[in-house]
Amino acid sequence: MYEAAKSKFDIIFCMNNILISSIDTGGGKTFISAGVAAVMQSFGYKTGVYKPVQTGAIEQGAYLLSPDLKFVKLLDPYIITHSTYMIKEKVSPAVICEEKKLDINLDEISTDYNLLSKKTDTLIVESPGALMMPLNKSLFTYHIPQELKLPVAFIVNPSNDSVSHYLNEINTAKTIGIDILGVIINKFPVYSESKEIKSFPNLIEKYSDVKVLGLIRNFKGKTVNSSTLINEILNGIDLEDLFRMKISKLNFY
Repeated sequence: MYEAAKSKFDIIFCMNNILISSIDTGGGKTFISAGVAAVMQSFGYKTGVYKPVQTGAIEQGAYLLSPDLKFVKLLDPYIITHSTYMIKEKVSPAVICEEKKLDINLDEISTDYNLLSKKTDTLIVESPGALMMPLNKSLFTYHIPQELKLPVAFIVNPSNDSVSHYLNEINTAKTIGIDILGVIINKFPVYSESKEIKSFPNLIEKYSDVKVLGLIRNFKGKTVNSSTLINEILNGIDLEDLFRMKISKLNFY
């Protein structure tokens, strides 16, 4: 745990960078990353969102654009965004690497990460997928937080049969030395009558020995704008635990 900062300038100097991961496609990595980035940017900290590998990139003229980073920019155009590898196909990076002889290189990811870190007070790295997912024949996603020395927050989505699914990923990450910040539960059905769903946060904490950092409601079918998402992040996530430090500006909200 970092020592509490004494001023705004101390906070900016020692602000942590983090990596946000999820097992599931559509699990909410971009949604949470963008929301947390928008909150930190609204506090006055220069914030970035870095997506090392983007699959499902969109063609625009001669360029490929990241739909995930486009969403971040819609929330706040001043957030710095970047992706090192843009892949048009929406498939596992390992499949494309083998098919098209693409080389996803950890050194290139590290170089881009370090350049972005110099431009930002805090940088949120969005994992390409589950930590155990291969990126090519010699590189797995978990190598990214290992190389960049980043603590990891897991996004999980509750269902009646998903607890063991997530516990396996979290506990495997612990065995290979990943520094785990905790778990953010996304798409939480607040009014569910299911005993399994209601007990989901307690089961995660009890059997993984990691902290639940927050609950984000299920927004399915609802319009989400910048203000709505910022309020949800502020009310739903313990940002001081997420960044492992005191954030003085939270006292004004």
